[in-house]
Amino acid sequence: MDKLTIVGTITLVILFFSVLLSFFLLTVKTKNKIGNRLLAIYFIVFALHISVFFYSRYIELPTVIEMLRDQIIDLSSPLLFLYLLANIYSDFKFRFIHLLHLLPLLIGILIFAPRFYGVSESERVLFTENFNSKIEVKISYAIGTCITFFYLILMFIELKKYKKLLIENYANTSSFNYKWLYQLTLVVSCIFAFSQFKQLYKFIGSDVDTLNLMRLLLILVLLGFLFWIVLKSMYHPELFKAIDTKHLLVTEELNKTDLVTKTDTNLNLQIQELKDFMKEKEPFLDASLTIQKLAHQFGMPSRELSILINHHLNQHFFDFITTYRIKKAISLLEDPFNKKLTVLEILYDVGFNSKSPFNKAFKKHTGLTPTEYRIKHCNKTN
Repeated sequence: MDKLTIVGTITLVILFFSVLLSFFLLTVKTKNKIGNRLLAIYFIVFALHISVFFYSRYIELPTVIEMLRDQIIDLSSPLLFLYLLANIYSDFKFRFIHLLHLLPLLIGILIFAPRFYGVSESERVLFTENFNSKIEVKISYAIGTCITFFYLILMFIELKKYKKLLIENYANTSSFNYKWLYQLTLVVSCIFAFSQFKQLYKFIGSDVDTLNLMRLLLILVLLGFLFWIVLKSMYHPELFKAIDTKHLLVTEELNKTDLVTKTDTNLNLQIQELKDFMKEKEPFLDASLTIQKLAHQFGMPSRELSILINHHLNQHFFDFITTYRIKKAISLLEDPFNKKLTVLEILYDVGFNSKSPFNKAFKKHTGLTPTEYRIKHCNKTN
C-alpha cells in the first residue's frame, strides 16, 4: 500500500469522526451551546479542507469549488479564537463586530479574484498549472501565516488574562477549563507549525516522496488530535465552566475605580479585620469560595475586597485562601487526635476539591508532601 492510499484511508476515518463529533456537538444538551456550535463548525471546516486527500482519487470537482474548499481553512483560526472566548466567558454572545473574523477568508478570495474567480473556467484550469509558482499563492501563504500567528497570539493573551482572573477571584481553579483550553491552544500551535513547514516545502522542495511522507505524518497528527478531542468530550462532558465578562483584573479596577484613597491607618485596620475574620470564621473551608462570597460574608463590596487582597496585600485571592487552607491542614496533620484521618479527608476538610492542587500547594509552603510532613511530625512527637 503506497503513501497516498494510506493518506486517503486515514482521511476517510478522520472525515467520519469529524462529522460524527460535529453532529454530537450540535445536538448535545449543554449550557455552552455557542461554544459547541463553533467547535462543530470548526470540525466541518477541517473535514472539508482535508477531504481532498480522499476524494481526489475518485472524482474531479470544478476548479472554483476546489479553490473554495482549500481556502475555507482560513476560517479555522477565527473559529478557534471565538470558541476560546465562548468557553472563557459564560455570557459570550455573537455581535455584529464578530463578522470581522470573516476577513481572513475574504482576503484570500480577493487575492485570487482577478486571475482566478473573475475569469472563465478554461482560464482557471490554466491558472492551476504550476499552481505553487503563482504569485497569488505565495502572497496568500504569507498573509495566511501571519493571520494564523496573530490569532494564536490573541489566544495566548486571552488565556493569560483568564488565568489571572481565576486566581484573583476564585479560591479553587481546578474546576475551571483553563488547563484544557491551554492544552488545546498549545496542540493547535504545534499542528500549525508543522503544517506551515509542509506548505513551505511545497514551494522550495522538489522531492514528491518527501512531500507525501509529510502529508502522511500531518494526517496522522490530525487523527491523533481528533481522537484526543473525542476522548475529552467523552470523559469530561461538563468540563467547561466559564466566568462572567464583568470580571475585571485588579489593574483594570484600579484604573477605573472611584474609591476614596485610604490612609495607612484605615488600610492596616481593614487588613487586620480581614485576617481576624479569616481566623475566627474560617470561610476558606468552603470549597466553592469566591471573592464575591467572601465579600458578602465580610461585609465589604467585592471591588474593594479584591483591591485590598490582590493589590494592597500583594497576593492573589487564590494564594491568599490557599495559605489559610494549608495552615489549617498543617494543624490537622500535627494533631495526634487526627491520626485516623487520611490525607484525602483532610484536603476535603480544609476546602480543596482534588488531591493534585493540595499536594502541590502543601509542598510549596512546607517543602514536603502531606504524607512526608505527617511522618516527620510523628517522629518528632515520638
